Amino acid sequence: MKEGQSIADVLSGAADWVVITGDNAGVVASIPAGGVAAIVCDPPYGIAHKCDFAKRGRDNLAPCNNYADVHGDDEPYDPAPLLAMNVPTVLWGGNHFADRLPASGGWLVWDKERPDTLDQATCELAWTNVVKGVRRFRHLWNGMMRASEHGENYHPTQKPVALMRWVLGLQWMPREGVILDPYCGSGPVGVAAVAMGYRYIGCEVKDSYADIARRRIREATPTLFAEVARPQQLTLGGEA
Repeated sequence: MKEGQSIADVLSGAADWVVITGDNAGVVASIPAGGVAAIVCDPPYGIAHKCDFAKRGRDNLAPCNNYADVHGDDEPYDPAPLLAMNVPTVLWGGNHFADRLPASGGWLVWDKERPDTLDQATCELAWTNVVKGVRRFRHLWNGMMRASEHGENYHPTQKPVALMRWVLGLQWMPREGVILDPYCGSGPVGVAAVAMGYRYIGCEVKDSYADIARRRIREATPTLFAEVARPQQLTLGGEA
C-alpha cells in the first residue's frame, strides 16, 4: 500500500494512505463533499481524564506507563464539523458528548471483558449514524491481560486493531473508499483500514504518535477486502 505525502494524494488515488501531523481542523475543512466514504475515530471526550497511570497507583499488579494527557480532553468536544460531512460516521466515546449528537438507535459496545468490580469502565460506547440496532464486540483489554497486541502500549486511550476491523467490517459500512480518522493516535483505524483494502487519511496533533501510527500502518499486511469475513451480528436492540 503506497504512502502519500498529502491528503490530495489519497483523494486522487495516487496513494493509499497518509497520516498528517497537526491540528485536524484544516484537514477536515480541506476535504471536498463526497471525498471520504466514512469517518471512524476516537476523539477526545472532554472529560479531563488524567493519564499518569503509574503515578496514580495503577501499577499495583503489573507495570504501567505515565502518559501526557490527551490533547483537547480538557474542554468539551464538539462533533459538529464531522457531522457536517454527512457521511457514515462512528465516534467512540459518544456517550460523553451525547447531548451534542443527533439521536440514534445505532450504538456500538466494546465489551472489554473486565470484572464489574473494577473501578474503570468495563465497556466503551460508540455513536453511529449508520448502524442499525446496538452491536457488541467482546475483546479482552484489561491492563496486561489482553486478547491482542501484548506489550504494544503506545497511547493512553489506545484501542485494539481488532476492534477497528470489526467496526469497518460491519455490514452497514461502505466496502471501499477513503476512511477519515481525524484523531488517529497510534493508528489502529489506519492499520485496520489498510489491511482491509480501504484508503485512509489520518491526522494526529502529536509528532510522536503520528510517527508510531505511520510505522504500524507501513507494517500492516493488506488483504483483499472480499476475503475479509463479515462478522455475525448480535442484536441487543433495534432492528436486525
